[in-house]
Amino acid sequence: MFTAISIAANGLATQSKRIEAVARQIASMGETPSGETLGASGAPVRIGALPVGDPVQSMVTLVEAKMAYRMNAAVIAVAADMIDTLLDAYQPRPADKHRR
Repeated sequence: MFTAISIAANGLATQSKRIEAVARQIASMGETPSGETLGASGAPVRIGALPVGDPVQSMVTLVEAKMAYRMNAAVIAVAADMIDTLLDAYQPRPADKHRR
């Protein structure tokens, strides 16, 4: 069970890094190579300048990472419930002694 928690925690860290990378990519889509924002007031707009990266693919990747993060969190929750059940079976909680 502790191995499952360790693997899921590693998955959480990996998906967190993936979300950060995609967020950085999405945030930089409206910038020119010189760092100027396209279409911002006062900033020059280069003709033919396109955002770097595919916004649709970035959003799909973001949703994938979100779902993978949720699944890893669910694995940790199930493993914690299993540990609680095992501990309860070994030594019942005081409230369980009064039930018949």
